[in-house]
Amino acid sequence: MSPLLASATPPSIHRHCLTRERLWSESPQMPAYNPCGEPLRPARQADPLHAHSWPMELHSLGNFRLLAPLAVHSPLSRLYLARPESEQKHEHESSSYLAKILVRSRGIDDAKLVAAFEHEARLLRTANHPGIPSLHAGGEQDGVHYIVIDHVDGVDLAHLLGHSGDGQRSLSKEIAVYIAGQLAEALHHLHELAILEADKTAMALEVIHRDVCPSNVLLSRDGDVLLGDLGSATSRWLSPAHDMLNTGNKGYMAPERVLGTASASVQSDLFSFAVILWEMLRGERCFKAEDELKTMDTIVRFDALHPSRRIPGLSPKLAEIVRRNLDRAPERRYESAYQVLQRLAQSPEATAAEQSRLELARMVRAAAG
Repeated sequence: MSPLLASATPPSIHRHCLTRERLWSESPQMPAYNPCGEPLRPARQADPLHAHSWPMELHSLGNFRLLAPLAVHSPLSRLYLARPESEQKHEHESSSYLAKILVRSRGIDDAKLVAAFEHEARLLRTANHPGIPSLHAGGEQDGVHYIVIDHVDGVDLAHLLGHSGDGQRSLSKEIAVYIAGQLAEALHHLHELAILEADKTAMALEVIHRDVCPSNVLLSRDGDVLLGDLGSATSRWLSPAHDMLNTGNKGYMAPERVLGTASASVQSDLFSFAVILWEMLRGERCFKAEDELKTMDTIVRFDALHPSRRIPGLSPKLAEIVRRNLDRAPERRYESAYQVLQRLAQSPEATAAEQSRLELARMVRAAAG
């Protein structure tokens, strides 16, 4: 049996890192949260509405000290390496934590930004999966909204594929299938996320990520694959009044979302997943034009028939996964990320999962320096 998929019944799918054991019970209203149970530590007073003034004022959030800032793709957040105040380490030692801080806006969408940030924290608090970063602390301090999550020491998939420069690269089919399997498993967990209500019945949260793209696929030096950034996600917890419908990377957005003919769904996440798989296998961007409008026009005109003609050497199973989930019609895509996992496990490229993980780890260490 393939190491990619050990059973036809989730969630008994093999992972290459430890599963965190915890059970959360949610009430209809989310209280101020700090899962570590630590008191918030006062910081110097700052104006949270001035996006470029307050980050310099902060030295700690909760019981975490802020260390070096990190590059961030979004103007709506700041990222810092962080460390618990209780840990005595030298400054050059690596950190296992990442602080994400919301950059407030004076615009009319400020309430939406705060709601989306708190919604992300709530989802991270509820998720229990090694392919999704854990929430360690969070809340609001002196008007600054923040969360502290796992720091993945490595690179993101966009960096590994060379999307930020001219030297784009493909991955071997075996490594691409390994990454796709880990990514599909994390997606499946999110899509199936549920909580126990007061009467002990399960309520499906109907989570859709809405921003599945290479920059949100995090690769560790040990070959682990995590799906990050739930800031664009939607669920039953997010009020329609606070939802930003067009959120997400336009180069990975499903045609029905581009055209506005259907809302985000499991199938739109699977389309984004298939774009990533295509790019890993082919070594170039699937939808990339001079500007966003031309990129979106390319998406709605794309024909996914016969992917093996564009990517030589694809096995029939792998070609089917690409073709079905890049279909313009969402009803013709797979029903779930778990169905993707099943098909991936049946592909001949999945037999080398453990070796692919080790090779991926070597590539990440080389890329991260």
